Amino acid sequence: MAADDPGPSGSVPLIVNEGDNNNIAGRDLIVGNNNTVGAGHTITQGSLPLTPAPSATRHVVAFYQTGTTTGDPGQPYVSPAPLAGQADVVEVAAFHLNDPAQYPILTLNSDAPSAAKYAPMWRDVAALQAKGLKATALLGGAAPGTYTRLDQNFTMYYPAIRDALRTYKLDGIDLDVEEPFTEATAERLINQLRTDFGPSFLITLAPSPTSLAEDNGNNLPQLDYRTLENNVGTKINWYNAQFYCDNGSLTDTSDYDAIIQNNFPASKVVAAAITNSDLNCAGYIPMPTLQTTLRTLATKYPAFAGAAGWEYALSADVNEPGCPTGPANWYCAVRHSFTANTP
Repeated sequence: MAADDPGPSGSVPLIVNEGDNNNIAGRDLIVGNNNTVGAGHTITQGSLPLTPAPSATRHVVAFYQTGTTTGDPGQPYVSPAPLAGQADVVEVAAFHLNDPAQYPILTLNSDAPSAAKYAPMWRDVAALQAKGLKATALLGGAAPGTYTRLDQNFTMYYPAIRDALRTYKLDGIDLDVEEPFTEATAERLINQLRTDFGPSFLITLAPSPTSLAEDNGNNLPQLDYRTLENNVGTKINWYNAQFYCDNGSLTDTSDYDAIIQNNFPASKVVAAAITNSDLNCAGYIPMPTLQTTLRTLATKYPAFAGAAGWEYALSADVNEPGCPTGPANWYCAVRHSFTANTP
């Protein structure tokens, strides 16, 4: 989805490359890149459940990558501020782990998250959090290396993730695994995040719909999500299933239904769509059709988890009435799909 250039209860301390041009997940607008689109507080130890806290039935998630910076030629800053009241979660994309001999050990796209170009974005994200939105980090994406490095040296690389989440006071993390990643390390990562950040922290993943519809073992060497859900599902809030780039479709409910038939609860499967027909990625669904599919899913599965859109700054204004103009219009239209008495 995003890119780069280079179960039990218990007592825990709560501490609050180049992209792949065949995949929308591999697109940054960076000078010299041939891609085209693309903190905490420690409290007294007590008895805290490790199962994620309940959240709203329907989520509207905005992936936010292009437009997060200032100062890059051809990439004007696009503020996420209009998402207030339209989305529940804004995902800052994409964080990556790197060879520290060549780059900072952790980058946000091509630069350290602390780079001056990101200052307006962090300011506006914090303002959205103050209004009740959750802000999360998208880790990984189409650019390879992040999860390979975690497999190879978890002890060295995990602290960089943990520290960034604390520094920027993020409310969660989305694990976008688009390379081989061992089950053992995936479970270790999820367990460690839940231990370090507690039950209110959001832990989500971003698989393809086909990955969620596969039986145990059929998705290897990619991460096997059926096994992951069986083993650590109580610590995963939901899955942002990518219904685009030839990975499934939301023209109707059939690909989503296949996931539910594989025993994933609808309360944990968010339907993610691309937000513009110009993103060079198959699978764009015109808003009237997408709204019909989302309404059908909400009726068919009362606990249906909601929808997500890749990506915010490039989103089409779909002329939804009663909504802000600009890219937030797409997310407002999606929200109307879940609201009674709206067109």
